[in-house]
Amino acid sequence: MVDKAIILFLLVTIVCLGALTVYVIKLLISLKDLANNANIIATSVQKEIEPTLQELKEAAKSINSIANNADAKFKNAKTGIASALGLSACLGGRLKDFIQGIVKGISFGVNMFKK
Repeated sequence: MVDKAIILFLLVTIVCLGALTVYVIKLLISLKDLANNANIIATSVQKEIEPTLQELKEAAKSINSIANNADAKFKNAKTGIASALGLSACLGGRLKDFIQGIVKGISFGVNMFKK
């Protein structure tokens, strides 16, 4: 009776190990297919994203160029305004001295005729 129980236990264990082996092999095959599909999806996404990334790169270069041009024009305008203000201040100061000189000359002439 013990011999029959051990033989039955051995047969059940062998059947369970066989079934487990079949499921593990199916799992490994499914994982291989999953890895292949993931690789195909990654390749497809890369091919789809590549032109978009190229366009973004070109847009970034264009925006950078526009910003650099605007910065250069702003610096030129700033320099022009500064030089214009400096020139007008210089001319304004000289013109003021010139006008004061004329006023002093006229007042000197008027004072001379009064005497």
